[in-house]
Amino acid sequence: MTWDDTFKIVAAMITSIGAGGAFIFALSTWLGKLWAQRILESEKHQLASALEKTKSELDVIKETTLRFQNDKLHTYRSVIDVTARILSSLDAYESGRLQANEAGARFDEFNEQRLRIYGYLAMIAPQSVMDAQDALIDNLLTVANGGAEYKWEIVRENALALLNAIRIDVGIDKSPISYNGAQ
Repeated sequence: MTWDDTFKIVAAMITSIGAGGAFIFALSTWLGKLWAQRILESEKHQLASALEKTKSELDVIKETTLRFQNDKLHTYRSVIDVTARILSSLDAYESGRLQANEAGARFDEFNEQRLRIYGYLAMIAPQSVMDAQDALIDNLLTVANGGAEYKWEIVRENALALLNAIRIDVGIDKSPISYNGAQ
């Protein structure tokens, strides 16, 4: 065997390996792209599914929060309604427009409702609202039981403190309201 034959054999081997290598390289590149696309599609699907689940969870949180805020506003309106009714009764009684027996019946009604409202507040209200409610109700009970004279200025101050605590809790406005009237 001559050097010329050896070079031809080696050249033939390198050529065949080079062509096969190029074919294998092209095939592996194509296969790699195909796998990458499939993996990417799978990841996209999983991500879309996770986003949908998160959106659903956020919707539940949103609905729960809105329902809680609605319950809170409803309870606070009830507090104001009950308080307004007893205040109007005390005003009517103090001015002589309400007889003692009718005033007593209204006080009994107020007493029942205030206990119910206290329970409602205890479920949703922060301590600041509870404290303001306590101060107002304690004053009204003291007046109704004859332990103190009815003074509208004190009642108004307690009522405004309650309203301001409620406003802060529901996020209406953190700046307090005040009475700027003449009476």
